[in-house]
Amino acid sequence: MAIKSLLAKNIKRLNNNLNNAINYVDIDYDIKRPEDDPWTTKTRSMILYSDYAILNAYRLWLQSRRYDYVRAPLFGGLFDMALNDRVTFSVENEESVKAIIYEETAAKWPDITIIDCEVKAIIARREWHIRIVAQDKGTKLILTDPAIMVSVDSAGEYL
Repeated sequence: MAIKSLLAKNIKRLNNNLNNAINYVDIDYDIKRPEDDPWTTKTRSMILYSDYAILNAYRLWLQSRRYDYVRAPLFGGLFDMALNDRVTFSVENEESVKAIIYEETAAKWPDITIIDCEVKAIIARREWHIRIVAQDKGTKLILTDPAIMVSVDSAGEYL
């Protein structure tokens, strides 16, 4: 019984050490944000450490284009490649677009969970308005304020 308790304690300590050792680093791609914005880095050094690095990379991927990733040219471009090649622009396809976002996120970002996703086709302006609330599975951080907002016209051009 004492050995089980010791093993459980050691496993818990190892797990905590591994979780504390995760040290992701990512650049802050939007340094023009106002100082009081919650996504502004404290040092303005353009570096995001650990906590929000994966969520930041996911946000950047959502806004990327095909060939933006040099060593993986087809990794990016969710909206100009996967979206407009799969569905036509209409209110009826809002659920289809949402399904594509969930599918592509699960395939390319296994460490991200989408908690909520809203897709609206704004017919008068020929735009998709997309709002995503995402969670990093490792750190359990949730990207909510501001949520990931993407506006894309029906031709796949970011607004």
